[in-house]
Amino acid sequence: MSAGLDVNVFGDKGGETTKRCAIVSIYEDLGGRDLLLRLCDSLARKFKDDFEFQFDWWRFKYLADPEIAMEAAQSAAQADLILLAAQSPELPVEVQRWFEGWLPNRQAADGALVLVRPSPKGASQSLPAFLRRTARRARLDYLSLSSPEPAAGVAGAGAGFPLVQPDRIELQADDEPPMHWGINE
Repeated sequence: MSAGLDVNVFGDKGGETTKRCAIVSIYEDLGGRDLLLRLCDSLARKFKDDFEFQFDWWRFKYLADPEIAMEAAQSAAQADLILLAAQSPELPVEVQRWFEGWLPNRQAADGALVLVRPSPKGASQSLPAFLRRTARRARLDYLSLSSPEPAAGVAGAGAGFPLVQPDRIELQADDEPPMHWGINE
């Protein structure tokens, strides 16, 4: 299996009921793919006794193909986690259209859209703003994670991705007040 995923994550858990966690990874380039592989490997290792993981991988350039985009959209509409790795400050038009295409079909009540970046330094705010709006419309939480630099001499995909506090947790829309915020309403 790629990225050294533990095969015990998949399959029978000795009669225990395990929860399924569907993860869709969307990446711009091979560097983004390696970053997401490290994160998914860490998730699978850390939660191997709690979840049965299903991973789907989609590169930006292939989302321009209608058949591939439709298959990716079906995966995203049912995913628990949507991980996005992008180097560019804005998403290509075909990727933005892809997001717009599956949003109305999302039926899952829980989930998160996660922007995974190699570093928070110098990052544009237009991409996180787009993703926050997209997450809100899809009823997803939004998280932004930055990867620590891999250790010297360690291949990117083989290195662990420490599960640390996200840079910023944005669970509610910034411009929408809570509907009920007092016990005596």
